[in-house]
Amino acid sequence: MNKIALFFYNLLFFPLLLILLPGYLLRMVRRGGYQQKAAQRFGHFDQQTLSCIGKGRLWIHAASVGEVGIALKFISNYRILNPAVTDGQQRPGKQSHFLLSVTTSTGLAIAERHSSVFLEVIANPVDVPLLTNHLVIKFNPSALLFVEADLWPNRIAAARKLGIPVILLNARLSVRSERRFRMAKMITAPFFNSLSRIILTEPEDRERWRSLGVRPDLLHLAGNIKYDSTLPAQTGTLTLPKSLGSGTKDPLFLAASTHEGEEVEIVRAYLLARNTHPTLRLVIAPRHVERRAAILESLLSLRLTVNLRSKNEIGYADVLLLDTTGELASWYPLATVVFVGKSLACSVNHGGQNMIEPLQAGTPVLIGPHTSNFEPLATRLCEAGAALRVSNAEDIVSAIHQLLSNPSQRKAMILSANSVLAPHQGATTRSCEFVHQMLQPSIFGL
Repeated sequence: MNKIALFFYNLLFFPLLLILLPGYLLRMVRRGGYQQKAAQRFGHFDQQTLSCIGKGRLWIHAASVGEVGIALKFISNYRILNPAVTDGQQRPGKQSHFLLSVTTSTGLAIAERHSSVFLEVIANPVDVPLLTNHLVIKFNPSALLFVEADLWPNRIAAARKLGIPVILLNARLSVRSERRFRMAKMITAPFFNSLSRIILTEPEDRERWRSLGVRPDLLHLAGNIKYDSTLPAQTGTLTLPKSLGSGTKDPLFLAASTHEGEEVEIVRAYLLARNTHPTLRLVIAPRHVERRAAILESLLSLRLTVNLRSKNEIGYADVLLLDTTGELASWYPLATVVFVGKSLACSVNHGGQNMIEPLQAGTPVLIGPHTSNFEPLATRLCEAGAALRVSNAEDIVSAIHQLLSNPSQRKAMILSANSVLAPHQGATTRSCEFVHQMLQPSIFGL
């Protein structure tokens, strides 16, 4: 890695940390859960945890919920391909023990549900040189994997100094990031070239990475793990009567991963759609549950009755507010139509959320015009008729009516989605194989 680039990164990191710290602490209070394993965020681990971690695990870093899902899918598949030996010791070709570091409290909570002797979950330590060097030496991972785009330069430098492979898994390069990296190509190119392998999700990405000065031999195409349904997520058993006070055959409109500004537009559409479809039910699942109070206030001001999922309230309500974490995927198969948030013009944030999970669950999807985080896939889905673009409440009403009135169209959308997603099937296995191949020289000393 370019030492000058690392120097300037560390020079800017501390002032930036001080600027962001008040907002970080505020999120701790609002969102909750940040206190959990708080000491680990500053590099302090008790002896029991250190003993459990040991040495030689595959260290995977995931920023938040979406990245945790990718990491867990990778881990499950990797363990199938490389099963543990009976005595629990890691041997050549048999790595199946993992250390998963997670940044956000919601992602950490979800990851911890999967903790086991094979998977140790920790809060992501802050990336300062002395602390990072100490932890990398202490854990001595067999490899360091970063999911999608959340790279930590000091951790990478410390790993490379010890000859530990560093891999970018399910690499994501947004248009905005590409533009920024190209402007600072002299700094970013050496940084990316210090990685051992970059595992790509789309064939078009190869030229984009190369345009940033990345060596072609580092780039390997596997497909997107997020879109690979080889290992479907486990979903719980939910019943609509208990959660909504509705009949099992009543159509359900699920607004998933909404951001501030979108809930009111969704409700406006729902109230209009209910004039034609009076049994239609609405579930809103905000991306950040700490916004529940503000959302509840806005819904009540519209004279709507609201049940909170966290309180397990029973009986009829106009809206169920899904103010819990980790169960959204269980609702996708129950929905008739799903709107995926962070995509409307009225949203305070743009870029889109994951529209693939509901499609894989067999439910038609509506998305707004702002889906840059999932391009070019979002456009491909729309062009194939696998998803419908909506811009406002009126569009949403029209799409809901269209889909509720045409069950055959709903089925056709899912078939089209399966065709668009076909190239990504097996992406998890291919990614596991790339990582395993990367480890062989260091394992056998070749």
